[in-house]
Amino acid sequence: MARRPSRPRHRPSTIDRLDPEIRELIGKLRIDHGWTIDEIRQRLVDMGQSVSRSALGRHVRSIEDVVTELRETQVYAEALARETGNADQSRMLDLNAQLLQANMFKLMLAAKDGEGLQLGPKDAKDFADALRSIALTRKTDLETIEKAEARGEAKARKEAARKLDAAGKKGELDPEALARAKRIMGFD
Repeated sequence: MARRPSRPRHRPSTIDRLDPEIRELIGKLRIDHGWTIDEIRQRLVDMGQSVSRSALGRHVRSIEDVVTELRETQVYAEALARETGNADQSRMLDLNAQLLQANMFKLMLAAKDGEGLQLGPKDAKDFADALRSIALTRKTDLETIEKAEARGEAKARKEAARKLDAAGKKGELDPEALARAKRIMGFD
């Protein structure tokens, strides 16, 4: 049996090997504060971290790509909201869940420089929490709809019974027809 050539194992970059807090700091400095790669690298060196400028550049580029994709997704979501106008809330929940799931898979499967983008434990937890929140909101939404439908049905039945009784009292229905109508409607 011929042996398949083995694929080289993914070796985490020097940035991937840093503590999650340091990686989060890199993202904040770049995205939130607009620091340059050299400024970030100097801050890391001052903190006792040793990273190459090229590794930091690749990492920052992947962060910026993710931020760009998320901004594009927000634009898509806003466009969908405008397009659907006054669509019911459950439809909007479905659209948001689909967008979130699509982006989660995009992030997990993103290939930059031959490496997949890896989510840290906090990021993975945030995605899981968001998905769970949407699922719970959807469940609550469905339960609310079911209760509203049940109240509407009960109100309609009560109104139908009232109208039948009124028709019987006015003589519009003879007693036998009234009894038959109540049996058909399930009011006996």
